[in-house]
Amino acid sequence: MPSRRHSGFGAYVYATLATALAFVLAFLADHYLSVANLALIFLTAVLAVAVRTRMRVAAYTAVLCFLGYNFFFTPPRYTFTIDSADDVLTVGLFLIVALVCSRLATQLADKVASLRAAQVRAGALLELGQRLKADSDETSLHRVTVEIAARTLQTTTALLVRDGEPPTWRVAASAPQMPTLSPEDLAAADFCDRLAAPAGRGTRRASRARGWMIPLHAETRRHGVLALFDAESRDLPDNEQRHLAEAFVRTITQALEHARLTEALEKARVEGETERLRNALLSSVSHDLRSPLVSMIGAADTLSNYDRDLPEPERRQLLEAIIEEGKRLDRYIQNLLDMARLGHGELKLHRDWVDAAEIAVAAVARLHRMHPEQTVESRLPRDTVLLYVHPALVEQAVFNILENAAHVSPPHKPIDMDITLHDDWLHIDIIDRGPGIPDAERERIFDTFYSVARGDRQARGTGLGLSICRGLIGAHGGRVEALSTPHGGSMLRISLPLPDRPEMDA
Repeated sequence: MPSRRHSGFGAYVYATLATALAFVLAFLADHYLSVANLALIFLTAVLAVAVRTRMRVAAYTAVLCFLGYNFFFTPPRYTFTIDSADDVLTVGLFLIVALVCSRLATQLADKVASLRAAQVRAGALLELGQRLKADSDETSLHRVTVEIAARTLQTTTALLVRDGEPPTWRVAASAPQMPTLSPEDLAAADFCDRLAAPAGRGTRRASRARGWMIPLHAETRRHGVLALFDAESRDLPDNEQRHLAEAFVRTITQALEHARLTEALEKARVEGETERLRNALLSSVSHDLRSPLVSMIGAADTLSNYDRDLPEPERRQLLEAIIEEGKRLDRYIQNLLDMARLGHGELKLHRDWVDAAEIAVAAVARLHRMHPEQTVESRLPRDTVLLYVHPALVEQAVFNILENAAHVSPPHKPIDMDITLHDDWLHIDIIDRGPGIPDAERERIFDTFYSVARGDRQARGTGLGLSICRGLIGAHGGRVEALSTPHGGSMLRISLPLPDRPEMDA
């Protein structure tokens, strides 16, 4: 962030021109103002220079104005001799006032410049923090940092990282253009990274480099270096640039470390979840695949060895057992395939307009075929409620919850199913008479392969039905949740958004 205060040769040129302009104005006003009042013109020039330059330039202006004022305007003119004591006092006071005013003006200008720099620094750091908070991967963090740093510091900025085998430096991000790294720049980056201290131009380490390097080091990891390039200067960046760059480095280092820790935690979480799913899958497969297969093999083996000795009712019972266990195995495999399609986003929705009551009646009829002993008390809306959904998938979700309720309901206890409307949502509430779901496990019952030890899952449950149900309903923009009931048991609610009714042709 270059300073707006002139301090080099240009400042003296500016001071000389301001003094010359003051002389021109003084000569023009000489016929109208007294000698004492002419001093105000020169004081104005001194103040104008003081607020734009440094103290030594303002003092140079004050001396020029003092000498010119004395030579051209105090009698006798065109000589430095002063005859009148009053004029001596006037000229002397002019010099003192000019020097004091220039000092005060430069101090005030310095404070204003410091406040502006602090405001710019705070704004840049605030923007950097907000932008870094919105990104989480290292590539985005690098890009955001160099963009803001280059814009704020008004210099080419690059973030260098070392990777590969053998490790070499490369530019991870840069702005506004890609710098070419010279051997001196690479040496400066090595010094900076190894010594954890600034290196490059303006320092004692690789001072011939075009870049000024600052290390990006955390307590446990080195993240690279931040480089400020200047093709025209080999000097150290000014204080404002250095302080702001160091603040950028602290912020980006914290963000990179946070991103690394977040990635490590997410990796550990995924690994733990993968291990849990693997164990659950092995447990589920070993039970839910093996159990029906054992039953089918046992029944088939009995029929093969004792077919002629078994009475007809027992043979029919064994055949029905084989069919029943085969259907159970087919449902389990179908559930696995459904979960795979949901997990990979391959589920295709073929939406159509359908009455919500039709879906509910079809799911209940299917449950009666699978569990003829189970009764369902349905309360359906009187009017037609149209949904724009994939009918088969929503019916599958309703059936999964009904079958889950049938597994836990005591014998001869009905299942309640209520369909109600609330605002722009359709609620399908399925209530069982089972032992209920513990409060701590109401969300976890929808996890894949999760089984409740005291609740809506029995040993025959695969832990897939409710997971599939939530996935199917979620694909339609709805939700599934487990709620408590005042009279025991549990209630699972399917909520689907109600679309605008289709326009019927006249």
